Amino acid sequence: MSRIKLLPVFGSFLLATGLLATGCGHFSSGSAAPARDGSLVVSKDSIEAAVSQVKPSLVRIRVVSPVYRDGREMKSISFGSGTIISEDGFVVTNHHVAGSAIQLTATLANREEVGATLVGTDPATDIAVIKLDPLPDGSPYPVARFGDSDCMAVGDPVLALGSPLSLSQSVTLGILSNAEMVTPPSFGRGYRFELDGEDVGRLVRWFGHDAVIFPGNSGGPLINLNGEIIGVNEIGMGLGGAIPGNLARSVTMELIEIGYVSRAYFGIDSQRILRGSDLRKGILVASVNPDSPAEEAGLKTGDIILEIEGNELEGRFEEDLPGINNFLATRTIGRTIPMKILRNGEETTLQITPVERESAFVPGRELREWGMTARNINRWTNMRMAREKDGGILVTSSRSGGPIARGRPELRGGDLIVSVDGNPINNVEDLVEFTREKAPGREGSFAPVLVEFEREGETMLSVVEIGIDALQSAGREVQRAWLPLETQVVTREIARQLGDEALMGVRVTRVYEEKPEDFPFHVGDIITHMDGDRVEAARQEDADLFRTLIRQYRRGMEVDFRILRNGEVEEMTVPLLASPPQTREMNRHRDLDFEFTVREASFNDRHRHTLVGEEFSVIIDGVTSGGWASVGGLGVGDAILEVNGVKITTIDDLVEQLDKAREEKAPWVVILVRRGSSRTFLEIETSW
Repeated sequence: MSRIKLLPVFGSFLLATGLLATGCGHFSSGSAAPARDGSLVVSKDSIEAAVSQVKPSLVRIRVVSPVYRDGREMKSISFGSGTIISEDGFVVTNHHVAGSAIQLTATLANREEVGATLVGTDPATDIAVIKLDPLPDGSPYPVARFGDSDCMAVGDPVLALGSPLSLSQSVTLGILSNAEMVTPPSFGRGYRFELDGEDVGRLVRWFGHDAVIFPGNSGGPLINLNGEIIGVNEIGMGLGGAIPGNLARSVTMELIEIGYVSRAYFGIDSQRILRGSDLRKGILVASVNPDSPAEEAGLKTGDIILEIEGNELEGRFEEDLPGINNFLATRTIGRTIPMKILRNGEETTLQITPVERESAFVPGRELREWGMTARNINRWTNMRMAREKDGGILVTSSRSGGPIARGRPELRGGDLIVSVDGNPINNVEDLVEFTREKAPGREGSFAPVLVEFEREGETMLSVVEIGIDALQSAGREVQRAWLPLETQVVTREIARQLGDEALMGVRVTRVYEEKPEDFPFHVGDIITHMDGDRVEAARQEDADLFRTLIRQYRRGMEVDFRILRNGEVEEMTVPLLASPPQTREMNRHRDLDFEFTVREASFNDRHRHTLVGEEFSVIIDGVTSGGWASVGGLGVGDAILEVNGVKITTIDDLVEQLDKAREEKAPWVVILVRRGSSRTFLEIETSW
């Protein structure tokens, strides 16, 4: 009979690939030696030797991941670290770094950037695996090896590698401070490391160490002085916390082999033996989940589980539980096994058949026509909501003023949609398909649908008009009479300095013409009369007087002007033009995939800003926070000059190029913009 505290996990796949450094052995000669006071001295040479084994395989990971709030899928950029563990480019990192990624880019030790894809992720242990794209020359990637983390002892020197604060690679030195670090229950639930519905401390007993780590180190390796990975850095709470290498390696290999981690599910929430108990073995059953193998086997709250398949369980301390939970998770799914329990002082044996555990991690999705984000529900959702039914989808957020927010009654986050127009909704894809068939195909049109939903135990109905709001246009104003020039008031102070205190009128300060020399008015002219009437502008408050006088005429009319030019009085007759459209009146277009709005360039864009002389027609008018355009760096006021090397002269040109990128599912759209007085190329990522 064996006793179960913590099971070391090794994988035959690792042995086959050569990624496992077997045996505990000793650190390399000269790596560490005791000083006279008994402290450990680590030589610079030993550090350099260890780092040289791993640093070539260290990568900085740039992650674009979705954040679901306010009824939208918003994109967020973050950075983490990882380690290449195979020549074809598999990288181990944290789930909280890359597990939700929709775009991944890795920077290698030689500063080269390569794309990557998510292979699999496991929030229960906070491990994820990504796969780097092949190198252009087809050469193999440098590889780091796992060591045996069970060989580590408190006081052993360790090195933490990674990219703190998304900076370039760094190395910090420390010792293994705690080989079995857990979060004690006295901290309270708020101190549990819960990640996407999983309590990571349920399976992970961290390596605590004092090698300094910062945000950005997550996913990077913790290594020994032989240059072997003995942990994956994950958390910092005074001490750094690393997932032990043996557990990380086992999870990593299963993710590579099948894309997920298969675990047995018993349906038990357990805790250590109570302090007042005389027992020296077993774990205490705190609760039994409904419709679980444990409930079917007859297990009850308060039972003490003594043995599983003849293996004694020792759960006297919090530090014992992660190993026991790992042992339970590795039982054969679907095979009935004996479980010896203690109930009311009597031992009995139950037969239990574990099933495969369903992941608590459920990705979300945005449904624009509904103005909401939603996700599928699973066993854990139903348990939290004390719900016995299956089917339905969970509304996770709603957009203010969007369709479900305008529903009668309003739907909101936490509601469960179970049917639409009498059609059962079992998952998000059901609603997507219904929306594709029912929603109008053009913006500004809406279709009313009857929604059945659950809220706090009630089953309710609402009418929601689904569709996408049209882009609002300000409309065109009546064109008034106008002259293509700017003026300033000839104030009394200016008149005095010009030598004529009685002088009144406006001075021409700018002429909006391609050939100003051919225009009747020149910069410096002082306009004193219009159709024989004096222009009585003499104070700064009269700045709009001349423009107001012009607008009293109809466009196309000819007006007689008297001006003062270089001290000489001149008279001229000038036809009035039609005023150009204002910026708010320009035609607009909204791209829903990239989440930005553009408009035609206005007169003000062409002549009043730093874009004079540039040939452009399309201006960024709005960028939605968290959209692809925002992530790519597009900003309001940018003038679009080219898209993927094609010159953009109209909004139709832009739409054509973006549609082409959609059809080709291009991973990047390269946009050349004019920003201020400079040009900038922007790479806008996509996720089709």
